[in-house]
Amino acid sequence: MRIALVVHKFPPASLGGTEVYAYNLAQELATRGHQVAVFFRCEPPGASAPGQEWEWREGFRALRVWRGFDPVAASPVAKYFDTFANRDIESRFDAFLDEFKPDLVHFQHVMWLSHRLIHAVKARGLPSLLTLHDYWFVCANSQLVWPDHRTCQGKLGDLNCARCALAQTRLPGSTFLRPLVAPAFWVRDYLVRRAAFGVDHWLAPSRFLISRYVREGFPAKRFTFLENGIDVRDVQSHPRQEKTGGPLRFTYLGSLAWQKGVHVVVEAFRGIPAARATLAVYGDPSTFPDYARSISTLADPANTVLKGVLPRDAVGHALAGTDVLVVPSVWYENSPLVIQEAFAAGVPVVASDIGALSEKVRPGADGWLCPPGDVQAWHKTLLRLAEHPDEVDRMAAGVQPPMNLQDHVTRLEELYAQD
Repeated sequence: MRIALVVHKFPPASLGGTEVYAYNLAQELATRGHQVAVFFRCEPPGASAPGQEWEWREGFRALRVWRGFDPVAASPVAKYFDTFANRDIESRFDAFLDEFKPDLVHFQHVMWLSHRLIHAVKARGLPSLLTLHDYWFVCANSQLVWPDHRTCQGKLGDLNCARCALAQTRLPGSTFLRPLVAPAFWVRDYLVRRAAFGVDHWLAPSRFLISRYVREGFPAKRFTFLENGIDVRDVQSHPRQEKTGGPLRFTYLGSLAWQKGVHVVVEAFRGIPAARATLAVYGDPSTFPDYARSISTLADPANTVLKGVLPRDAVGHALAGTDVLVVPSVWYENSPLVIQEAFAAGVPVVASDIGALSEKVRPGADGWLCPPGDVQAWHKTLLRLAEHPDEVDRMAAGVQPPMNLQDHVTRLEELYAQD
């Protein structure tokens, strides 16, 4: 089968969960004899005009396209359209379809590409699937998070969407501009929603995400719940580094971004005796430097170490030396790859009781749940585990391996055959 995968970004330039999943999916499909091509956007340094370049990867081809778009110099209107409607991207996608001639198109994301890519596939009569990795089709910032760090409380006729957008511009008098800006987000929501409804089949890796989309009027019967599969071979190739009576080893792996709640676990760790427990924080401090500096200031140097960027090929090694993974997010996570990686390594998880995290971690079986953002509750849980490491051992024994990539792709092939 000739399968086209469409994604907004792609490794190695971007290593988010969606991008890593798409890369692994392309490799596994190619290994099974399918002809695979990936269409994605990656703005090269210094690009001043739209362009494209084919790349050969391990077993598949990828078409990298760019717009020559400068987000620093662009106006707010140009930035608004860049997120969901780009004619130059569309023309390159049409040429991509003409050249590759896919039997099926599996969309991973169309943010920063164009909602009209879906219409182009439908106009050709090609079967299509869409994996919903976040909330972009019902939320312009894709995360259902407000600028004041609260989870979204509703659109209020798109006035709250305008509020989120205007908060980024820092324009004076933005409150009075909301009624003028709100219609733009009504239009955006209408267009991307109509595009989503043009796809034949929706997939989602969490039941929570499905419930949020159903609340926005997406029919539940059109969804298939399918947990993202991961390639467990690298994670499981590292033998466990058993602790020998030393402190309990907690680890955070992910972005140093406020919605990830790193500050919560770092503050919660303050005062925990280093002889009992330590915390290793992995994340790129250059992404949000102000936030990273605040984490550094907040951290207790006696028990917490900020270790910086962790290369993808070093995740297995880091987890091999971890007793408990912490996922302190304060937003509606969908299906964090890092939890699956931890379970593949036999590591239990402490996570926030919010969004899909509440279904990914089973208290009493493979981890613990804490109220999101509640530093005292997190401190109490972490201290208890530090003082009773036997509880961690019992929980580790109950960790079940996640769905592996091979089983996941077998299920996908069944869905491809149906469409």
